[in-house]
Amino acid sequence: MYVGSIDNYIYALNHDGGLKWKYKTDGGVSSSPAVGKDGTVYVGSIDNYIYALNPDGSLKWKYQTGGSVWSSPAVGSDGMVYVGSIDN
Repeated sequence: MYVGSIDNYIYALNHDGGLKWKYKTDGGVSSSPAVGKDGTVYVGSIDNYIYALNPDGSLKWKYQTGGSVWSSPAVGSDGMVYVGSIDN
């Protein structure tokens, strides 16, 4: 399970609720993470970035959106990631 928090972290939890890993962003995370077919975790942050994290919690890439990301990303069947942002 993956969750974002206003403490600037994205958390991955094991099935027993224990911490698997955490990744620090530069802003709070209010969106729900989405998981791609390959296990990539996509999540937006109010720091104006969308993050793609590998299944082990390492950064795959991040993209500056031009505004805070409050909405949850969606992953299309073709692997395209869709996200909305709010201009600051």
